[in-house]
Amino acid sequence: MVLHNVYFSGKGTTKACADCIASEMGMEVKEHDWLTPAAVQEKIQIPAGEALLFSMPVYGGFIPHICAERVSTLEGNHTPAVIAAVYGNRHYDDALVQMRDLLEKQGFIVIAAGAFLAEHSIFTTVAAGRPDEDDRTAMKEFAGRCRDLLARRELWEDKKIQVPGKASYDPSAFKGVPFHPDGDEKCVGCGKCVQVCPQGAISRENPRETDGALCISCGACIAVCPEKARDYHGEAYLAARAGFEEKCAQYRKPEMYYIAEWE
Repeated sequence: MVLHNVYFSGKGTTKACADCIASEMGMEVKEHDWLTPAAVQEKIQIPAGEALLFSMPVYGGFIPHICAERVSTLEGNHTPAVIAAVYGNRHYDDALVQMRDLLEKQGFIVIAAGAFLAEHSIFTTVAAGRPDEDDRTAMKEFAGRCRDLLARRELWEDKKIQVPGKASYDPSAFKGVPFHPDGDEKCVGCGKCVQVCPQGAISRENPRETDGALCISCGACIAVCPEKARDYHGEAYLAARAGFEEKCAQYRKPEMYYIAEWE
């Protein structure tokens, strides 16, 4: 069986979670990196005899809007899907419900869902070092349950998975954050940040600056910068980070849900 590993990962932590899960499912894996420009045009048809692993970061309680729009490029046919929401220790809110609903409209049957922890993409002192060893253990257990569930279609055919979240969620309620990374004096103008930005928010002529109207604060430009020149700056950012650190200091654990339990 082929597993299509679809993910969006600006700073690499969602990919780390997706890869951990995929590697434990014992299937042939085909990767689809939605951060790349080629992914915008890619159409992915996945028949019932294959499976989808759909891993997305959580921004303000939802998956990134560009990813929600791109779900229309996925086409299933009663195809089993596993979803993983990766969040930075605040909460995943309605992300799992949103992911389930989007995939069901495209012909998928979501058989398992997990909410996993990773270093916060903006306030990196929150959930620093996540996913950790306990997280990876949980993801491997999740993958094992998913693998067994995939082999028993009679347990989940014509059923609907129940996950936390509001039925009346509104993704448009999240307007983004007021913080966007930019370059400092270490910037040498190499343009790697320009190439990786999924929104085209960084110009080649002046790569130190970021168009805040386009930037979704995914952090891809920070992760790719060889000079470590890009980051979040300013007093307002530092003040917000201090408050966020205090609010989100509690250690959260992964949560996992399945469409059916075993007999």
